[in-house]
Amino acid sequence: MMISRRQVLGTSAAMLMTTLAGKASAQDYPNKPVRIVVANPPGSGLDADSRFWAAGLTSLLGQTVLVDNRPGGATTIGTSLVAKSSPDGYTLLVGIPSSLCYMAELYTKLPYNPNDFEAISQLTALRSVIVAHPGLPANTATELVKLAKARPGTIPAGTVGIGTFQHLLGEWFGAITGTSYQFVPYNTTSPYTALLGGETQVMFDALPASMSNIRAGRLKALAVTGKGRHPLLPNVPTFEELGIREFNASTWFGLLAPAGTPKPILEKVAAACATLAHKPEVIQRYHDYGGEPVGSTPAEFSAYIRSEREKWVPVVKRSGIKLELI
Repeated sequence: MMISRRQVLGTSAAMLMTTLAGKASAQDYPNKPVRIVVANPPGSGLDADSRFWAAGLTSLLGQTVLVDNRPGGATTIGTSLVAKSSPDGYTLLVGIPSSLCYMAELYTKLPYNPNDFEAISQLTALRSVIVAHPGLPANTATELVKLAKARPGTIPAGTVGIGTFQHLLGEWFGAITGTSYQFVPYNTTSPYTALLGGETQVMFDALPASMSNIRAGRLKALAVTGKGRHPLLPNVPTFEELGIREFNASTWFGLLAPAGTPKPILEKVAAACATLAHKPEVIQRYHDYGGEPVGSTPAEFSAYIRSEREKWVPVVKRSGIKLELI
């Protein structure tokens, strides 16, 4: 099929107009409040962090940035709401590893596709930890491996539920160390209450959730992820120095927009996130409980999500878990 010069010029003009429209919309953006959807309930750790970032973005963008909690359906309600929203930059999502990296493998059917989003900026990276009740006769991750091999499938490990981050983190650790655990789901109560009370013995989780109890001596950390020891936990080894180098799991969250959102808008929000991430008070806030602010570009965050999918999908496949949304 021959393409005429007129058709080429018409296509080029249309592309130019789209680009100019995107730039114009970014210059005017935002001219009304921006909504950040959090697919977790109010009062959760992710909710508190999201409100912290929303307050900072309000100051930098000159418009109110508010948090809209839409929990339920294993985070699919809030996530799918954003996927179906207008791609104008006024409805954003706080994305987490489960919704973006492995739920499509875990659930037989999702009301959204992970590719329904444009990456804006990774906001934080949080270390992972194996935390234990003080009575567990193991003080490091390697000692836990030895104990678990002597007691296969009997050491109770608390989780928030089947297929959750804590559960899959434990499955990952078990797969690379040749150990197994008795995973106990606490769907309606905190698994930390059970761990503190000795009902369970270990948890695989993000470090911030247990940092205060570790520092108070109510729980003990057996190892943390990361290249070096955490400055607030100098006596806790990293998995890497214990020789468990394949266990490099961390958790994180970041901002996303519906697919098709103009690139200049994504870049404007990302630049504001980067400004916040480099503020000394923000850095200190996250270092105090085991994480760090990131503030990446859209391209960097998009590449990071792809690399995380490559890590997590094999974990889910090995576990053999398949779930249905209720």
